[in-house]
Amino acid sequence: MADGAIRPARRAALGMLGGIAAPAAIVVALVAIWQGAKMAGLLPITVPAPSAIAEAFGRSWSDLLYHMVPTVLSAAAGFVLATLIALALGAVAVSWRRSEATILKLGIVVDSIPLIALTPILMVWLGNGISSRVVIATIAALFPLLVGVVQGFKAVDRNVSELFHILAASRWQRRRKLAFPSALPYLFSALKIAAPLSVLGALIAEWVSADRGLGIMMIYALFSFDVPLAWLTILAVCFVATLAYGLVALAERIVLGGPQDPVGATGGAHG
Repeated sequence: MADGAIRPARRAALGMLGGIAAPAAIVVALVAIWQGAKMAGLLPITVPAPSAIAEAFGRSWSDLLYHMVPTVLSAAAGFVLATLIALALGAVAVSWRRSEATILKLGIVVDSIPLIALTPILMVWLGNGISSRVVIATIAALFPLLVGVVQGFKAVDRNVSELFHILAASRWQRRRKLAFPSALPYLFSALKIAAPLSVLGALIAEWVSADRGLGIMMIYALFSFDVPLAWLTILAVCFVATLAYGLVALAERIVLGGPQDPVGATGGAHG
């Protein structure tokens, strides 16, 4: 019996190790090809060798961490705020069906505004502090969350909904015990899209006006013609965005037991 219990755990561990080893091997191969192409003179001057980027990290890692903190804080605050707004608007849209089209159209309008043009206006209104960067990160992440929440709240199984009606469940009980659990697969799908977008929104705000952040560090590197440092900041942004996605995926695995197909999970509306 002990061997029978160990074997599935061993298979799971080997499967996890294989899932990590394959992408790692691809990354190592790509870096080696990149380094070789640079040494052979096949890449332009604007593309540094990986060794040059590593050297830039060695001399600027403290500055990188110094500028990474406000970017992460702005993105995280915007991500949380966008989630709360989307949940509130989604609940209103489902409770009052006449408002659904208006709320979604408003979300489309907000999502269609170029953030690079909106940021200077917000800087004038809110100042050059973290609040304006949080607002931009919120706007960047809001629309996919809003669509996911609305679709998730609408994906309640009709038979289960009728059972709650027969049991005389209150509106709050229906929301807490029926609508919200049914919406979780949709919500996590939207969260995985919104997490990197919040990082992008914070970065755009820092490009326009900031004294700290990966965006302003990138601008400094470009104006000083420090190409390896510019690429280092780009890779740092990619790392933060990937980490944000990974944390949401980990939360999804903990809460739902793994990635869920919203359509299959709810047996209802298309996500």
